[in-house]
Amino acid sequence: MLFNRAGTGRFARRRRGAGRDANREACPLGDALGGFVERLGPPPVAGGTVGEVLPQVLPPTLRSKCRVASVSGGCVKLVADGSSYLYELRLCKAGLLEELQRLCPQARLRRIEVSMAR
Repeated sequence: MLFNRAGTGRFARRRRGAGRDANREACPLGDALGGFVERLGPPPVAGGTVGEVLPQVLPPTLRSKCRVASVSGGCVKLVADGSSYLYELRLCKAGLLEELQRLCPQARLRRIEVSMAR
């Protein structure tokens, strides 16, 4: 507790961050995560084609900028509209492959190739 110089017992200053969370109440973690998950959208459904499932598993920033060029021989070729989208696609390529393998087992995917749209 901090006192002012007169020694009256009043605070000379407030503690850092004391009033920031005063109006917030704790809530169960399940309630907080449930609202977040609902905003993400419906979960992807297994059994669709690669072209149908890809927009569901892509990050939101890439959904309108990337598309499937071809699927053959266990390889999915994805095309990105710009170099920055191409870079992001390369970063998330491993995770995308796992999700596509899980959701499209009939495609028997082994790899993803990414390239720039012409």
